[in-house]
This record gives sequence, structure tokens and C-alpha cells, in this order.
Amino acid sequence: MKFNKKMALISAAVLMGISTVSAVEIPQTNIVQAATSQSRKVYFRKNSYVYNKKGQRIYKFKGKTAYFKKGATPSFPIQTTDEKTHYYFNTRDGKVYLQTTKIKGKQYANVGNGGYINLSNIGAISNSLLLTDQNVRVRVNRDTRVLNSKGQAGDTVVKKGTIITADGHGAIPGGDWIDDGVPQEYYHIVGTDHYLEDDNGTLLSQVQNGNTFDKLFTPQAMPKNAEVGSANNGTSYYDVNGQDMFPGFKSFHYQTFTIGGAYYLWNAKDNKAELFYYVGSGANQINLTTDGGNIGKDSKRTPTGALFVKASDVNLTQGVAPEPANTAAEAEAGHSAATSSEKSSLTDAIANAEKVQASAKYKSAASSVKKDYDQAVAQTKQISASTSSTGNAVNFAIWQLNHIEQSMQVEKIKVAYPNFLSPYDRTKILTAARQQYDDNSHDVMWANHDRDLILYTFKEKASNKYDQGGTVTKLNLNDYMEANTPNIKNKKGYDSSATQASINKDKKLAKYAQMLDYDKRKSSLVAKRTTPVYQSSTKIGEGASFNVNKIRLYQTGRSIKKGNNIGIFATLIVKIKGQYYFMVQEKNTYFVKASDVKLDNFSTSTTYKKYQRMVDKLTGPDHPMDFSLYAKVKKGARYYQTDFYYGVTNKTFNVQKNRYVSFIDPYVMKYNGIYYLTGGAEFNSDFDPEGAVKVSDIISMTSKLPR
Repeated sequence: MKFNKKMALISAAVLMGISTVSAVEIPQTNIVQAATSQSRKVYFRKNSYVYNKKGQRIYKFKGKTAYFKKGATPSFPIQTTDEKTHYYFNTRDGKVYLQTTKIKGKQYANVGNGGYINLSNIGAISNSLLLTDQNVRVRVNRDTRVLNSKGQAGDTVVKKGTIITADGHGAIPGGDWIDDGVPQEYYHIVGTDHYLEDDNGTLLSQVQNGNTFDKLFTPQAMPKNAEVGSANNGTSYYDVNGQDMFPGFKSFHYQTFTIGGAYYLWNAKDNKAELFYYVGSGANQINLTTDGGNIGKDSKRTPTGALFVKASDVNLTQGVAPEPANTAAEAEAGHSAATSSEKSSLTDAIANAEKVQASAKYKSAASSVKKDYDQAVAQTKQISASTSSTGNAVNFAIWQLNHIEQSMQVEKIKVAYPNFLSPYDRTKILTAARQQYDDNSHDVMWANHDRDLILYTFKEKASNKYDQGGTVTKLNLNDYMEANTPNIKNKKGYDSSATQASINKDKKLAKYAQMLDYDKRKSSLVAKRTTPVYQSSTKIGEGASFNVNKIRLYQTGRSIKKGNNIGIFATLIVKIKGQYYFMVQEKNTYFVKASDVKLDNFSTSTTYKKYQRMVDKLTGPDHPMDFSLYAKVKKGARYYQTDFYYGVTNKTFNVQKNRYVSFIDPYVMKYNGIYYLTGGAEFNSDFDPEGAVKVSDIISMTSKLPR
């Protein structure tokens, strides 16, 4: 449905020559000194009548019927103004403000000859969407989970029928894409960090808001007039002294530059200061070409310092140009050799940088940020050691260190209940951790029934990192999240293990909560006796929506047999009317009395040790990722299908004729009293159920399938 809606919108825009997304080349701050009245094409998005200045419908307009059908594009001598109003449309020269008239509480456009058109009926003027800078009202069409400015879904749900006030409309970083590079658009809800997908809302205001979210995007640029095959359409790279770093070479014509800042440098060739964009800290190989477009003449170079491009040589393709970090006068004053005072400041900056490298914020920063900072520190030391360093080089080195350090300020993810993470909490935490270790040496994943966040570090100098194995480290969740628990007072006899405060004050709750953190590969929660299953007649809720006081339990007709697993995703202990329950969140959330549950440490059994030893012998002391094992099984053995809750189902298949069954990331588990060989968890971040075979059917195991 989204696709069709957007495609219809785009098709209409193409037919009319309208841009649905603000074009970068339109300078949004300019004001066109438009004439008071000028003939302009008007696009009607609704069937429309013409009215007089009293708001009365007229029947003849310019000698014709005063009625226009949806989609009509007549031209009128429509009134605009040199002064800023709340309604405008964009042209390549800037904004054109519309002169409007308020009639009976609604805004109208003066189309000449005594005629007025309701703004609600106008979609575009001069092939450009009609917009407003005022807040707009939007009615929510369905229960919708809102996003933050990074495109991450949270726990906040806006209910169907809610009317929100929005002060912006456009694409956001991390938001969805419809198709063919068309971004999904969102409304920003006033006074919040919440964004609502516009497909889930109906605009109630007369005109769409035109305030976009360009400032949320990291600025990017490309060489001007980049055309495939055209000569010299790339741009030169410059060093901190404004000198061409690679004479005779340019970037590719289609090179995209991520802009880290704007800085004035001294151009000795032209004897003037110019504005440059800082686009890299150097030390990484870059691709160069002799003609800006011929890949066959491609050359690689490794810069020995910060990289810059002239602001006048590129066009912004995303985001907003940053404010210059210095002035042209400062660049002119700093083009000569650095003074002893400037060098002294550099010494202090290096000392501070070394403290930063030992700090917690540096260790928790994204690996790409740490790499950039390390390069900047090394380059700063080179500038300090050189006797020919300019004042500009010194000043920029200090700015660069401070600039990168600021990007290390990682805000912790606020979660409603640290002991009861919602799926959205876990997604955000996983994203933050993977950004910290965004290199080819690590992988981060949830493990142990989503209770632990683990860092998998690949073995160094491995010819194949997956086969060679690596080390597993449990990460501290508190490094990524902090509690933002709702202020809810529990009723008498109601509580849960969602907060540490509740665990600390209730010894019985603490005892059961400790059982939740069992090692899935060595233990399981099982029924001590045949025990009934309960469900809640009310919604449980996630994140901030969870409220233990609202749980209403009733006994179902189902039960769990003695010795059988109660379910691997037992996520919480709840206390309802003084009785304690394990809450299991699988396909349908259900509850089991905690007094009927025990922890089965099956790894101490002889059967487990025998078969897990066979697995360990093949995998070795390291933890191979995507390690394949082949189990030879008895004739007539069955292969059991497993599900996404690590359960063994009743659906079975015949084992292939050669009687070998393969598993990825294999291990032994006990399910409903029976030992199985299975796989596909912990060391496989893209988990798919691997199936299982009874260990009693296994003859032998091997890491290579015999021919």
C-alpha cells in the first residue's frame, strides 16, 4: 500500500514537473523579489470553486464556469509578495511567498479578477508544491509506533484517532525507503524526539508543512557538474596549507565526500583565504584519476595528513553546510610558520589526547571514530615535531582533536526496565554495540536466550576468519543503557523483577529472578510437576507500556508435563496477588507458577558430557563461527524440526541415505527430558533453526563429510 501511494504521488509530480523532495540546489534562505501579480500555473489537488472576498461562491470567472476539477492546471495572475508570509513555493532562485487573504477563518489565494481560491484545494504553484512554515495538524490513522531522529523505533505508540501537531515533514536518517531512491517521509511531533510515518496520518491543515530535517543528516558533497566521461570533473585534494596534495590527479567525478567540518585555509597560489571542507583524517588509501572520470587510469595514494576539498568545487547532496570553524582573517594570519606559543598549545593538546585515549568514552566509541582519532593524534605529533609547521596546521590539529572527541559523546539508551528489555530496546543496544566494534575483527550478537550481549573477536591472522574461530566476551549492558523507569506504584501483592529495587527488597522474588540467568547451553527451566499454564486477559505491554498492576491471569486448559521445559524465553518474574510466576514470551505470552519450576543443570550428566566432548574435540578450544559438523546416525533415525524458540517440534524427516546430518555451530541440549544435537545459536548472528537429532541415534561425528 505504501508503494502504490508513493508511486501515485511521484507519477503526478513527474507529469506536473513537481519535485516531491526539496532539491539541494534550492537555496532555502533566499527570498525572490517577486512582482505583486504574475501569471502562474496552479495545480488543483481537489475539485474547487472560486469565491469572492466575502467567501461567497461565484459562478462565472473570466467568462467561464467558476469551477475547476481535481488535476486541472490553469494559469492565474496570482498575487505574491516581497515580504515573508507563512505560505510559499520554491523556485531555483529561492522561495516565493504567497499573498493570502483570510476569509471566514480560512486562508485563500487571490487569483485576480475578484476571485479567491481556498488554499486547501491548491497542491502546487508554478510546478512547485505549496508549503507552509506553520505547524500542521495530523490525525493518526492506526496505532503507530513512533521513531526517533535516527529512525529507531521506540516503545511509544500513538493511538489511532490521536491528533498530533507537527512542525516538520520529510525524510530522516535511518528512515525507510519506498523504492528507486524515494525516501519515506515523516512528521515531527512538536516538543518530542518522535517522528510519525506520514502514511499513517492524514493532514488536517490546509497546506503541508515544508520544514525538512536536513540538519539531521551528515553533510555530503560531490564534485560540481559531475558527468560520466567528462574530463576534469573531479576535484583536487588539498592539505592543511591549502596546497594540492596530488598535483595532476583528481578525485573521481562521482566521488562522494562526507564533510567533517568547514575551515578557511590560505591559498598561496592565489594569495587569499578560501573556504574548504574537511573530508578525512588521512592515512587511508584513496582513489585518484588523471581525468576525473577514466577509471582505467585509476591510481591509489595514501595521504599523510588531513584531506580538504574546496567548497567552491563541490555541491552539497545531503545535509546542511557546517559553519566555518575559523575566519578568513585567521587563515591569512596563520599561513606563516607557527609561533612558540602556538606550538606550546599543541603540546597541551597532545597531552589531553593521550588522556582521552585512556578514557572510558574513547573505549566505548565506534571503532571508526577511534581510528580517526588515533590518526589525528599521530598527525598532531608529526606537526609538533616539524620545524616547518604553519600556524594553520597547528590550529587545525587542535580543532580536529576537539572535533573528533566531541563525537565520542555517546548518549546511553534509555530503557524503561533494565531487567526487562523490549525487542526495540535490544535492537537499539545491539546497534550501539556494533557501532562500537564496526570493523572486520568483531561481531556482536545477543546470546543465551537474549539475556547476554556477547562480543565475538575473530582469531588474528586467520586465512578464513569464520573457520579459524575466536574468543567470546560478555559485554556489560550498563555501558549502553540507563534506566528511565516510569513512576508507577505497584498495588499490594503485585510486583516484578523488572526493576532491581524490587529484587533487592523481596528475597523470594530475587531467588526466582536469579534462575532466569541460567546458561542455555548447560541448563534449562523445567516443570517440577505437571503444572497448569496461565495467560493474561489483558495486554502485557512492552517497555514503558508494561504495568504489572494490569495483568489479569486465568488458567488455560493446557499444562506442562513434569520434567518438560517451561520455555526458553522466560523473561520476567511477576508477582500477582502474592503469587510468583515465570512469564514466558514466546509465540503467545504465558505464565507458570514459579513454585512449580526448577533449574535443571543437565551439563553435569554423563550423557551430556559424552556427546558434548565429541563436539568440543572437533571444534577445538576456540569458538569457530559457522563451524560445520556432520553426525553419522543410525539407520531409521529421525531429524526433528526446531523452531525460533529453540524448541524441538513434532515434525520429523527421514535422514538422507548416507545417514549423515549436518549442523552449524553445534552443541548438545536437553529438551523435554531428551538429549539432542542441534546448532545455529550464539556464534551465528543470523540464527535459523538448525533442526536436531537424538544423541542416542548418533554413531560418530566428523568435521568433513566422507566421500
